[in-house]
Amino acid sequence: MSRSLLLFPAQAIGRDLAALLRPRIGLLATAGAGTGWLLAGGTSLAAATPALFAMAGAFLLSCGVSALNQVQERGPDARMARTAARPLPSGRMSVRAALAWGVGCRLLASALRVATRGGLSAALLVPLTVLLYNGLYTPLKKRTSLAMLVGALAGALPPVFGFAAAGSAVFSAHAAAFVEPRILLLAGVFYAWQVPHFWLFARIHSADYQAAGFHVPHSGVGKARAPGALRLWLVCYGALMLLVPAFGLVDALAIKWLMASLALGLGACPGIVQARERLGFALVNASLALFLAVLAADALRLVS
Repeated sequence: MSRSLLLFPAQAIGRDLAALLRPRIGLLATAGAGTGWLLAGGTSLAAATPALFAMAGAFLLSCGVSALNQVQERGPDARMARTAARPLPSGRMSVRAALAWGVGCRLLASALRVATRGGLSAALLVPLTVLLYNGLYTPLKKRTSLAMLVGALAGALPPVFGFAAAGSAVFSAHAAAFVEPRILLLAGVFYAWQVPHFWLFARIHSADYQAAGFHVPHSGVGKARAPGALRLWLVCYGALMLLVPAFGLVDALAIKWLMASLALGLGACPGIVQARERLGFALVNASLALFLAVLAADALRLVS
C-alpha cells in the first residue's frame, strides 16, 4: 500500500479537527493575549512562562468555544453552503466527539490560566468567555442583529488574559476607572474592530445567513442607514486606535506616527470598504494585524 494512502485517514482527521477548532481564529486570540502581556510590561525572560501559558490558554479557549458553537449550530450549518461540509453537519464527526474536544480545550485553558500569575480575575475570564460566546451570542444570532455586540465582548477578552497573566491588576484602584485604563483601551480596539469585521463577513455571506435563519448586522439598521452605521463603526475603531499613542501607550515616535496614520486611514476609507466588501474585509483584518505588530515592536523596543 502506498504511503499516501496510509497517511490519508490521519490527514482527514486533521482537516476535520481544524474545521471544528478553527485554529486561525485561535491564533488571533493568541496574538491578543501576547499583546496584553507586553502592554503590562511583561518583557523579561522571568515572565515568559506565564505569558506562554496565557497565550496557549487563549488559543485553547478559542478552539473550545468554536467546537461548542458548532455543536449548537450544527442544524443551521447544514443549511449554509459555506459550512455544510464541516464535520458535524456532514456526519463525519459525532456530537459526542465534538463536545469532548470543546470541553477538553476549555478545561485545558482553565488549567493554564491557573498556572499564570493573574489570580482570580484571570480565572474568571474563561467561564466569562464561554458564557458570552456560547451562552449568549450563539443563541441570540437567531433572535436579533445585535447579537454581534455581545459576541464582540468575548472577542475583546484575549488582551485581558495576557495583561492579567503578567501580574497586572485588571481592575483599577483609581476612583475614575473601574477597569485599568490601558487594558480597557486595548480591549476597546479589539471590540471596535470586530463590528466591521463581522458586518462585512455577514454581507459577503448574506445568502448563507438568510438560509440559516441568522439575523445579519446590517439588517438591524435598515438598508438606507446601513452604510452610515458601518462608517460610524470604522471611525470609532480608528478613533480608539488613535488614542493609543495619544495616551502614551507607545513610546517610539515612528510608531506613534505609523499608528496615527493607520487610524486616520481607517476613517478615510469607508467608501472602499462599502463598495468592495471582500477588499474591505481584508483591509479591516490587515489593520488589526498591523496595529498588533507595531504595538509589539514598540513594547520590545524594536523601533527607536
